[in-house]
Amino acid sequence: MDIIYVTGNKGKIELAKMIYQDLDVNIIQENMETPEIQSMDCVDVAKFSAEYAANLLGKPVMKNDSGLVIEALNGFPGALAKYAEDTITAEGFIRLMQGVENRKCYWVEALAYCEPNHEPVCFVSLSYGTISKSVRGNRGYDYDKIFIPDGDSRTFAEMTEEEQLKCFDTKAYKDLYKYLLTH
Repeated sequence: MDIIYVTGNKGKIELAKMIYQDLDVNIIQENMETPEIQSMDCVDVAKFSAEYAANLLGKPVMKNDSGLVIEALNGFPGALAKYAEDTITAEGFIRLMQGVENRKCYWVEALAYCEPNHEPVCFVSLSYGTISKSVRGNRGYDYDKIFIPDGDSRTFAEMTEEEQLKCFDTKAYKDLYKYLLTH
């Protein structure tokens, strides 16, 4: 089964390929820009973008939106994670969290699937962790330098890409696969 994944993010493609490698699913990357609605809800953003891409391409697609939810910051940055990373940076988040004991956070991954001229469906994964007390590591994005996944003491930026990918909750991808088998 072929699935068109609308993303320019190599890491998202690698994660999908790793998850689907034993399930007879071929991931086809479609690197195109899609509009993103202004919302703190990753599900709403992913569904809107998937519907846009499916109707534009005339093919079924999957589209992801992810966000970092930090409990002590009342869920900020949520779906605004990319914007916040570009403006506040990892160092800024460390300053925002200075003196804060509750460092719990989680990544929300909303994986939307849409066929042309249909309503999108969406599946969600949550990957839990904590915000480190300092910027650590040299790999990846700024958030990778401050996100410590549950069950580890290293930030994503201190892990290999393979180690990092294994820390992500893959429920959304598996739920999408089950959905496709039954629809």
